[in-house]
Amino acid sequence: MCTRRIRHRRRRPCVNQLFMLIVASVCIFNTSFLSILANGLEDDDFLAEILAEEARQEEEHARMEAEAREFEAMKARQPSGGTGTGAGAGGKPKMGGGKMNSKMGGGGGMPKGAGNTNFQKMEDELKKQEAANASKKAAQEEEEASQAAEKIRLKREAAFEAELKKMNEEQQKKAKKQKAIDAKVVQRILKASKAGKHYAVLGIRNFEVQLGPFYVFNFSLGPFLLFRVKTKEIKRVYRNLARTVHPDKNKDGRAEEAFHALETSAAVLTDEKKRGDYDKKIISARRRRNKYALESVLGASERVWSQTLSTVRVTKKVLGPFSTPILVVSALIV
Repeated sequence: MCTRRIRHRRRRPCVNQLFMLIVASVCIFNTSFLSILANGLEDDDFLAEILAEEARQEEEHARMEAEAREFEAMKARQPSGGTGTGAGAGGKPKMGGGKMNSKMGGGGGMPKGAGNTNFQKMEDELKKQEAANASKKAAQEEEEASQAAEKIRLKREAAFEAELKKMNEEQQKKAKKQKAIDAKVVQRILKASKAGKHYAVLGIRNFEVQLGPFYVFNFSLGPFLLFRVKTKEIKRVYRNLARTVHPDKNKDGRAEEAFHALETSAAVLTDEKKRGDYDKKIISARRRRNKYALESVLGASERVWSQTLSTVRVTKKVLGPFSTPILVVSALIV
């Protein structure tokens, strides 16, 4: 019995050591596993940052390519002979490919907003060039139309002179008198047409007045139009005037040009939509003119008042105690 107890007691330390060894192994394994897991998470975060940076660079690159394509499309609309700003001799935009690639391929990417600024400058320059080309084209078309009208005038004048030679003296006087009357009508129409006054072309006085719209709580009333010329009246005036200005009846050299101007004005005023747009332009121009006149009058009144006050102050300083009675007497005399 004693021997068995001794042997049993000797085995316990071995079991305890084995248990402690297992526990230590488990702790070491857990510690190493957690460290590996933490390192893996850090690696995942770093990889996610790299992927996000690459995605941002790809998005920036795609945006720049889209801007380049849009720039090429805008350049294609320009005349082939023009020297577009920001484009080379072949018509391709100078987008700075090497610099762009070096900026985008490095690590920092393209500076924020640089592409938008460059493209905005190019777009502004293109718009300026388009406006210049449009104005140049309009001036050229106007010059060509003026030359064509001058040729027609000379041809009609020559035809009238040929007709005069076939007439006797009394008929020539009547023809010249009628031509002078026709010339006045033609000049009035062309002058009004050049100023863009369609009502004046037809000889109609436009006293139209717009009132409103008036807003009461959540309701709007108007606008109300007063003294509006009816379309029927415009057509009647046009028919009567067209008979007078028609090139077959009117002997003035510019009768054909005046007849086309008359047709254009009548087409605008007999169409409700075009007439409404034209009336809005007239009303807005009238309001701007009245506002400018009012501001001019107020400015002049303010300057006169300030000058008067400064004159009164100087007079008081010069005359001293006699300034008040002298000013009163001067005011009564005036």
